[in-house]
Amino acid sequence: MQRIFALAVALAFGASAFAAGNDELWEVSTQMNMPGLPASMGARTNKVCTEKGDAKKAMSQGNDKCKVTDFKQSGNSVHMAMSCPDGNAVLDTTYNTARTEYKGTMKMTSKHGDMTMTMAGRKVGACDAQQAKGERDAKTAALVGQSNAAVAKMDQEQLDSCTKALDTMQVNTFGIYAYCNQNAGQCEGMVKNPGTKRSGTACMANVAEYCKRYQTMDGFFKAKGEEQGAKTCNIKTAQVKATHCPRAAQTENLPFLARFCPAEAKPIAAAHCAGRSYTSRVKDKYTTFCGAYLTKNETEDEDKPAQKKDAKAQITESVTQGVNKIKGLFGK
Repeated sequence: MQRIFALAVALAFGASAFAAGNDELWEVSTQMNMPGLPASMGARTNKVCTEKGDAKKAMSQGNDKCKVTDFKQSGNSVHMAMSCPDGNAVLDTTYNTARTEYKGTMKMTSKHGDMTMTMAGRKVGACDAQQAKGERDAKTAALVGQSNAAVAKMDQEQLDSCTKALDTMQVNTFGIYAYCNQNAGQCEGMVKNPGTKRSGTACMANVAEYCKRYQTMDGFFKAKGEEQGAKTCNIKTAQVKATHCPRAAQTENLPFLARFCPAEAKPIAAAHCAGRSYTSRVKDKYTTFCGAYLTKNETEDEDKPAQKKDAKAQITESVTQGVNKIKGLFGK
């Protein structure tokens, strides 16, 4: 569609200035219509300089990679068909008797979609086609340069984002690469695209490394056990917990136990959290554990308000305010 679209742009592209010459300066109004787009989109008016008296060359200017497959000129009517690398175009144009005005249509087809353009032009003066072409080519080169720079910037930003995602184990920072297994072919397409190949290749490798780390105790903890991480890696969080919770209990990895292993954490909490004074200045390794365990279970209790209410009676009234907060967690 890009080459076909360029054909439409060539007929509508306007230069900022035109030197006097023996060629023809036309004011061209175009209206592009594509399925799904509002009819008002794609309307524009520009001045175009074309070589005098050569309709075939004028209509195919700026499209060296397109091949004219059919050209017919009968009276004031011109018909031309073109084959381009990514599609085909058919132009039909009718001039007035003086050949100072014309109306026409261009129909373009490609695997990416169809587009129809209506055109109307009127001759408004003389110009130098060679100079106009040079200006047009310079503008096109500038636009291509800007586009390439923008793509390079986006590529670097994506690369930086994927690097950060692995360092911080924040899966959503991978962007689209966190959802590769949910969008078949999308990530592979990014790797194949020259403009995103560098970041795509690196991001895919970083996701693979993320998945390795996610299945370790440290990596899973750093990733906060996010469900999206499990989906990205095609595993279950329950599998990771089942693997590491027994080991965390053996090594007394308190942060991991408090966050992910309620069964293994409960006896430790019962032994070291009940009766603890949270207002005391004396702190030990269980202080943070008890607070984390408390927060985790309070959050779960909010989701299940009817559970463990009867166990509150087993916490004595002599414990401090911090202990009162964990009532119901150690019932027999």
